[in-house]
Amino acid sequence: MNRAHPLTCARLIGAPYLQTRLCDTIVHRAALLIISGRRNSAVVPGIALHASYSTGRSNDLKDKDIATAKTNRRFVLPDTYASMARRILSRFLPRYQGPAIGRAVYSACSCYPDFKEFWVEECRLPETFQTWFSTTSFYVWMAMVRVRADPNAKHYNQGIVDSFFQDAEQKIRASGIKSGRIVNDTLKDLVSSFKGTVMSLDEGFARSDAALAAAVWRNILPVDDAVLQIDTIVHYTRVQLQILDSHDISKITTGQFAFGSVSACKH
Repeated sequence: MNRAHPLTCARLIGAPYLQTRLCDTIVHRAALLIISGRRNSAVVPGIALHASYSTGRSNDLKDKDIATAKTNRRFVLPDTYASMARRILSRFLPRYQGPAIGRAVYSACSCYPDFKEFWVEECRLPETFQTWFSTTSFYVWMAMVRVRADPNAKHYNQGIVDSFFQDAEQKIRASGIKSGRIVNDTLKDLVSSFKGTVMSLDEGFARSDAALAAAVWRNILPVDDAVLQIDTIVHYTRVQLQILDSHDISKITTGQFAFGSVSACKH
């Protein structure tokens, strides 16, 4: 702020208007206020009274401070626009969450127990890639049945299937097959097989235990004298789906679940 101009009582009374270098300032009313404020004190001629006044520069600083405060102020979206943005983003969010949720769910499905103890030794299935694919398809199907209860099941189940076939492709290449054409043809056959398994198990689960047993025999356990094992698998399927249904969907989509042992469901 510029230095205040000294004003005397004589100057204030004789000259009501004061010319400054920056602007014309009317000081007559200010002088009356100063004199009335000092009415109890003796006014000695020749003693200078100092009056302070605002300059254009101080106003500029205040404007800059206000502009800076407005700039630093946190922007808050109005409730109407915020709800509209949430509705728009909610349509696209499950599509981007699908791959991560699919990996989490498939990770829980791929850790199923009793592969060698039950599926290989007791059911007498060969320990091959095809056996692994058939049994894993069975557990993936049970997880997909539970995920269907979610409104965004379309995207989540697609993520589960993608993770499943990515794992299958890695196992195919790890077996020594390097030809991309052979790998692609094998994956196409596996996709068709998986679709048939899902449709068959869905129909059997919705109809009856006999239909479900027939679906298990055709797609998972094609052994003629495995009646007892098929009956155990049917009972195991009902029990596991009931357990999955008791879990909150958030635990399912984050992979916080595990399948029980098949041997525990023997009659």
